[in-house]
Amino acid sequence: MDKAEPYPTAAQAPWTTAGQACYIFGVEEGMRVHENGFSRRYFFYGTLLAGAVPAGGFGSTPSLSALGYKSLNEKLNIAAIGVGTRGPAILQGAAPTENIVALCDVDEVRAAHAFETYPKASKHKDYRTMLDKEGKNIDAVMIATPDHMHTPIALLCMQHGKHVYCEKPLTRTVSEARLLADAAVKYKIATQMGNQGYCQDGPRVASEMIWSGAIGDVTEAHAWTNRPLWGQGYSEMPKEDPVPKELDWESWIGIAKMRPFSWAYVPMQWRGWYDFGTGAL
Repeated sequence: MDKAEPYPTAAQAPWTTAGQACYIFGVEEGMRVHENGFSRRYFFYGTLLAGAVPAGGFGSTPSLSALGYKSLNEKLNIAAIGVGTRGPAILQGAAPTENIVALCDVDEVRAAHAFETYPKASKHKDYRTMLDKEGKNIDAVMIATPDHMHTPIALLCMQHGKHVYCEKPLTRTVSEARLLADAAVKYKIATQMGNQGYCQDGPRVASEMIWSGAIGDVTEAHAWTNRPLWGQGYSEMPKEDPVPKELDWESWIGIAKMRPFSWAYVPMQWRGWYDFGTGAL
């Protein structure tokens, strides 16, 4: 569709590099998983190990495992729900070391790029069908759908015993956040919300500067943003448009109240509507 957003390149989206795989169930999260008695196959540590091998001297001829190599039996089987725009960028952090086994998206045209990138993965339009058919083959699930579907999808995945990475905002309401927090404890699985921006060096260095007193006592801070990137403040409902044949509109609506399809909602414009998103917050 000509209205689809272009996929970001590595230069445009540096947070997707394999070397920064800590964003997605990273080493720190993995260590906690291990300490709590979960499987040693915690998420995506291989990409980090691969960059930590010494160039000479002791260990200059490392074992395959030290290089980050894992046999097929050691790799995690990852499923992705929502692979139109953000999903493929996230998968770049997992694909170098793990198996991408299942993909799900309600729009087969917007998902075409991801479908082509991972041809061996099974393809689905309904995440419930995917879990029913592929559940035994899936270890963890990545969720990058519109905000209003984060909670029902993440909850069902946890109920199926799957580890979950969910894009921010994790939920639309406080009650949904509490529900998922309780579910993570109940089902004893590893979870992660996508806060990639705070995994980079900039915020950490700035914090250390402030904590060290390098710039004195901070009494005032100014912040700005390029958001919203979508329309907001609508005074009336948009006109109805024909539903594209490649889009399962009923599945896209999900738990929200059914309404006629409109290009005022997709792609990404949904975030300006309270039923689907959380605005610029």
